[in-house]
Amino acid sequence: MGAQLLPNGGTTFKMGVSGSYIGSLMFGAVQVTDIPADDQLPALTKQVIENNFKLTPVNSPVFNVRKNNPIPLFPGQKSSPIKHIVFISKENRTYDDVFGQMKNGLGDSTLAPYGLNKTVSNKNKSSIVENVDVMPNHIKLAERFSISDNFYVDSDVSADGHRWLVNTYPNQWVEATTPANYGNNREYKEQSDAPGNLGINGAAGAIFPEDYNEAGSMWEHLYRHNKSYFNFGFGVMFEPADYKDTYKYGGIRHKANFPMPTSLLDRTSYEYATYNMAIPDQFRMTVFEKEFNEKWGPGKDSLPSMLTVILPNDHGAGERPEAGFPFKESYMADNDLAVGRMVEFLSKTPYWKNMLIVITEDDAQGGVDHVDAHRSVLMAISPYVKRNHVSHTHSSFGSIFKTFWNILGIPYLNQYDASASDLADMFTDKPDFSPYIASPVDARIFDPQKALDPFDEKFEWKALDESPEMDDMKEMKRQAKEREEKAGKKGSNRPAKSKN
Repeated sequence: MGAQLLPNGGTTFKMGVSGSYIGSLMFGAVQVTDIPADDQLPALTKQVIENNFKLTPVNSPVFNVRKNNPIPLFPGQKSSPIKHIVFISKENRTYDDVFGQMKNGLGDSTLAPYGLNKTVSNKNKSSIVENVDVMPNHIKLAERFSISDNFYVDSDVSADGHRWLVNTYPNQWVEATTPANYGNNREYKEQSDAPGNLGINGAAGAIFPEDYNEAGSMWEHLYRHNKSYFNFGFGVMFEPADYKDTYKYGGIRHKANFPMPTSLLDRTSYEYATYNMAIPDQFRMTVFEKEFNEKWGPGKDSLPSMLTVILPNDHGAGERPEAGFPFKESYMADNDLAVGRMVEFLSKTPYWKNMLIVITEDDAQGGVDHVDAHRSVLMAISPYVKRNHVSHTHSSFGSIFKTFWNILGIPYLNQYDASASDLADMFTDKPDFSPYIASPVDARIFDPQKALDPFDEKFEWKALDESPEMDDMKEMKRQAKEREEKAGKKGSNRPAKSKN
């Protein structure tokens, strides 16, 4: 089964009857072949490898340029100056959504709603703000460090994205249930006691027992190889769950006692909120700083080899002006400020001189892109990354994990990371240890003081009831329709109109 490169927006994109939402564009082809005889398998396997991979011996002169690169060519080849990895996951954005205006990247500026100098309005057009820099820290970080314009998420939506995001992959159970969930053919019914009702779930951010692959995920991989790690909000969001106004810490309460691997449970923050769009990323950042200092501040334990952190509010949600979110773009601004604060905070710790921060999305379904609907955000932030650099090397989730394991000197977990290209192109042997200074948010579109006071941890409790489900399909399709209508497409088969 295969799939084609498929843009879902841009000045040359022609809208088909399926629209632009990635969930409606999952087309492919199935080839039926005869079952080969046993003695044919070696030759056929060799052919498949040749069709898909270019294998180069590690002693080839082509790798001479990597002699001083801080990323080892393979695990154990050499020691890396990077000792601490911070892996940050965000939600649903494409490359063009955020970086479409970047001059040194392959972007479409007409598809950059969260870039610089934008006009922002609420749904009924009663409030319009002009000349807004929606996500200034993302642009500033891209200009200071490295991004990729050729990175593609392996996922279509969050249901499979949160598997790929932890170095495993969706098995048959996930692939069979996801289309039914996202096609509105399966739905958990809260009042039902029917057998199996709790197993009908959609975009969970955790791995269920039914889809835990034999080798496990990155948690088991790190544990088996005695690498220290700690988790803030990753992989702990099972569905069905409650998102109520008392879940300021943790974010949710589950409907059932879902089992979680000890390797993750024992190394996860119980205070940091997982996905819950009514909790500002500013509050998550405040909790992160507090717990970080308590655990790894001066006189405390040493920072683990890896931290995993979720900052999900670029997912977007409904307008809540009374809570500091008068526009959809307000959530992007909240997320942008939290990312900026995170990098600034980490870059001012003693660990910065040996740190790598990698930022990506769980999927790209929330926006459109003129290259491919799966092209998404990949940012590398470290003293050891190139400055103002855009990598054009093809990369995927497997590339992220291959880079992690090359740095930490442990084996690859599966064929996806083993066969991927790594991210060495983004790195340099000439470090710059200067800290990052975050840019302030535009208070016209997001009022962080209104969402919470980061000094005394004030919090708008009432808003917690209003968090949308992750990947609420009616909401995702409504947003896609709004984008199409705004672009003048309305499901027709004519080229999309350009619009800044």
